[in-house]
Amino acid sequence: MEISYRAATTEDLEEIVRFVDYWLTGGAERDHVPGATHDFFVPVGRQRNYLAKYDVLLAICERVIVGWAVKTNRNILIHLLVAVPFRGKGIGGEMIARLNPEIVRSKMDQKSGDPADFYMKQGYYKLSCERLGKKENIELFVKVDQATVDSYTDQRKSSLEQMRELLLGSDIDDSDE
Repeated sequence: MEISYRAATTEDLEEIVRFVDYWLTGGAERDHVPGATHDFFVPVGRQRNYLAKYDVLLAICERVIVGWAVKTNRNILIHLLVAVPFRGKGIGGEMIARLNPEIVRSKMDQKSGDPADFYMKQGYYKLSCERLGKKENIELFVKVDQATVDSYTDQRKSSLEQMRELLLGSDIDDSDE
């Protein structure tokens, strides 16, 4: 199974709409595809606007769309969808790596599950515990490089050591000898 990736064009609109509708509006569920859900709808007009204004990336297998992602011109990933039979094969991770968004905006009450762990495995961290949107079902994740994580961890460790010294004193031996 070879997957190729490419930027979508306006010529892809009809196929994109068919792919997104099938996986998000219940088509796959009606076909009894394991793991399929009826969850969301993206109107054709919105799809057309995405193609005109944003980076839209497709994952293709044997000339068929198996993945779709949309990143705004503000570098925010607003959609990522991989067809159920192709999940867990690295396609979503590759799409994120190719688009390299600074922020991921994700709907957290998806019937297919909470994608937070997936985004965290890709190097994104929740921006806050607060959920956004009318239904309070949107979370934001921000990309943090490993050097920043290491620096934060070192600072935190240092702060804990300083707190320990303040509370216990620096010359206290708490070993088990």
